[in-house]
Amino acid sequence: MMFGLIILVIVAYYMFNSSHAGGLCCTNHQSQAHSPMDILNDRYARGEINREEYLERKQELSGQKQTISIKKG
Repeated sequence: MMFGLIILVIVAYYMFNSSHAGGLCCTNHQSQAHSPMDILNDRYARGEINREEYLERKQELSGQKQTISIKKG
């Protein structure tokens, strides 16, 4: 009887820890895929890029800015 209770406690402990470590928890935001625009917005909000770079990349992602490639030869 006591052995079964110990096993039950151990199993419950591992289930609880794995769900909070990102294993089974549905609220784990790290595993969700982010769009390029989401990543750009996050980088701007964290101050990793300045306003000019943000606006330029935003235009590129939205398709408003066309890039020109120059071929040599």
